[in-house]
Amino acid sequence: MSAGERPVNTPGASAAETPDRAVEAAPDGVEAALLPDPIALPAPVRDAHRSTARWAADRFVSVLRRISPAVVLDRWGQPVGIPEYGSPAFAALPPGDPRREAALITAAEAWRQQAEEAPLYLHASMRTNIVLGEQARAAWVAEDEASWKRLVRTVRAWSNHPTALELAERRTRAAEAARRPVSASAGWPPVAIPGQPGWHRHHLPDGRQADLPDTTSLAESA
Repeated sequence: MSAGERPVNTPGASAAETPDRAVEAAPDGVEAALLPDPIALPAPVRDAHRSTARWAADRFVSVLRRISPAVVLDRWGQPVGIPEYGSPAFAALPPGDPRREAALITAAEAWRQQAEEAPLYLHASMRTNIVLGEQARAAWVAEDEASWKRLVRTVRAWSNHPTALELAERRTRAAEAARRPVSASAGWPPVAIPGQPGWHRHHLPDGRQADLPDTTSLAESA
């Protein structure tokens, strides 16, 4: 452990914190319905943890007093220069160095704290997972509802559009309505009949319409 580094687990350290992603507020009824009560340690186990914690704290202080020169505390009140148990710095200490025992007590106390706080940590993790799961489910339901509404709007919008067959029928009716019958007028030259090359519609003296071949064009072609 280097100078200025705050130890995470030392005798007398605070209890484990809530997981990083823990959610503070759960939806109504979710926690009560899905989350079991925290597992409580039996009284003998709790008493053993408390007595062990007191013993470790007293032993740690006594070991610190044997270290020379005197141990310096950092700004968090933790001793500086106690290496982490099992680290290269720990292995480099002489066998009789009291810092070895201090590192061993620190490691043992960290393990004990983890075992003592495991039920609370697991409970907090379960609560976090349940709440996050409910939030994900609610988000999925909202997205599914939004997708359904978009689909309904699209179907309704397309239902107001004519089909290709309807558009073709409209064009046909429009073309038929726009087509005017060819009619020859009295005193005017014959009118060419659309779609019938060489034929003209004549206005007869009795007022009838008659379709006759264009003899002028036939003579010219001959």
